[in-house]
Amino acid sequence: MKAAPPKYRNQRLFRPSRQRKQQHLLEVSIRRDRERAIRFKAVSLFIFKTILLLALLAGLWFGGKEGFRRYIWENEYFYLTEVKPHTDGTLTREQIVSAAGITEGMNFFQLNLAKVREGLEHLPQVERVELDRSWPNKLSIEIFERQPIAWLTDRAEVDPTANERALLVDARGYVMTSKKRRQDFIHLPTISGVVLEDFAPGQKATNMEIQAALELIRLNADSTRWQIRNVDVSKLYCLVVTDRKHARVTFGLEEIDRHLTQFYRLLDYLEPTHREIQTVNLLVERNTPVTFMDEAETEAAAAPPTDSVPPKPEKAAADKGAKPKPAEPPPATRGGFVKPAETTAKAAATPSRHAEPAKEKSNSSSRKSTDSVRKPFRSNG
Repeated sequence: MKAAPPKYRNQRLFRPSRQRKQQHLLEVSIRRDRERAIRFKAVSLFIFKTILLLALLAGLWFGGKEGFRRYIWENEYFYLTEVKPHTDGTLTREQIVSAAGITEGMNFFQLNLAKVREGLEHLPQVERVELDRSWPNKLSIEIFERQPIAWLTDRAEVDPTANERALLVDARGYVMTSKKRRQDFIHLPTISGVVLEDFAPGQKATNMEIQAALELIRLNADSTRWQIRNVDVSKLYCLVVTDRKHARVTFGLEEIDRHLTQFYRLLDYLEPTHREIQTVNLLVERNTPVTFMDEAETEAAAAPPTDSVPPKPEKAAADKGAKPKPAEPPPATRGGFVKPAETTAKAAATPSRHAEPAKEKSNSSSRKSTDSVRKPFRSNG
């Protein structure tokens, strides 16, 4: 085999295609001014489109805002002209509108129901609020106020209707004030022994003794046979209840319903005897201590007062300087005639046949009534 000539050694035997293509290209040069004009035209078109879009958006924004202002915000058709507040308590229309932040003539679309509800619920006597917005200019407000069931006072002898520091409390324990028509709640019982500085209107009383007193008042609200006048919680471990007849009943802080049922049973048992209770201690589980009022005190309290008392004969004779005579027993009468002295003395010396049986009968009846009371309860009076 022949060797390749030295001229073509280690060289490619053909030319690449790229070199062949470059041989057929035309060398064309563009002028610099022409190229600058094309670039300026493209940039100007982009800027014009951007400005046009921004102008369109600004026109829509300002035009829509002006349209809303003219046809909605300042349109008298959407002015709030009818506000109908209704409440079941003592709140007035001015108080409700002021607390809700509503003004007559404000725009209907500017009314924020959440803020209105929040403003009304901040009132201490408001329990629940219902709002109804009717198109295009009506608003109905329904307010359910808390109904007080008792007064909170620091002392039992204080008149809560005349004391500005006294507070009202509802069944759930929320404290409130009522500067208007305080005389409407004069019939409510009082809870005394309370530090009034610890409570503020709208705050809930969470003390155990106050909650127990409220539960007792709530359970006894419909009772007509026993009416609570005052509940003393100053002892912090029990409730000392004073009723309308000034009887004192001691309740525990727990199981109020069971203690109240036990007390009702006691009243049922003592009703036939017509005896008035003075004190009862229901903290004792068995052999409940009960004391009764004295009959003489009860009759004296029930008797009408007398203006003058006539002097006794002995005192009148002593005042005149004469010797007082011993009082003689009144002569026995029969059929409207006075008997002689001997007959009267003889009749007094001779015992009657029916005297002793009557006495025994009265003793047995009194002993029977006493035993009937002492059977279930221990009497201390």
